[in-house]
Amino acid sequence: MSFEENYFKDRKYSAKEELVSRHVMEVLKWASKTAHTDLLNGNGKRALDVGCALGYTSRVLSDLGYETIGFDISSWGAKQAKNNSCSQFLVCDAQVALPLASDSFDLVTCFDVLEHLACPEKALRNMCDVSKGTVVCTTPNKKVEKIIRKLLWDYDETHINVKTLAAWRKILAGTIGEGFILGSFYDIAFRLGGKLFFKSIRIPTYGLTVRIVVKKQR
Repeated sequence: MSFEENYFKDRKYSAKEELVSRHVMEVLKWASKTAHTDLLNGNGKRALDVGCALGYTSRVLSDLGYETIGFDISSWGAKQAKNNSCSQFLVCDAQVALPLASDSFDLVTCFDVLEHLACPEKALRNMCDVSKGTVVCTTPNKKVEKIIRKLLWDYDETHINVKTLAAWRKILAGTIGEGFILGSFYDIAFRLGGKLFFKSIRIPTYGLTVRIVVKKQR
């Protein structure tokens, strides 16, 4: 499976920066409230963006004050991210041991990546290992993703491991043990007069996106 130049261009990913940024901010606001910690203030803190793609999330984290490192399995994506941001970027697979020290990041983010992985449990363990604070992930909800995305002509065949909210709860209980919270949300976004309108709504069980926040247990 390739996530190089054609993958991003076929999905017009370069036109989605504002949408991605709004989504990231909404999730971080929710995670801050859920984890009882201010993730919107990154001054003096370090963040790791797992599956950074073209660096849009990494840029948001840098703008919030974090010293940010991003990595992606795509060498082309990491190169574009490096060209577009002052953050550091690496080429790496989240499912293998990360070339980073344990307990070295205050915040680890992983937006819409887990569904692409054969072994998301390994990626979660690795993220928790390098985190000393909070891990925040989003991934599609199997209950509704295929139906809704096909209706919107936005279905991604590389989503090989989409799971339900209940399945993620079971996986996290076995992988993390405790200290995690899940939520199910639907983002509504549309443009009017060139302005992006964005609203995130919590929908139990049937939201399009599963949000995961893990607070590192000390």
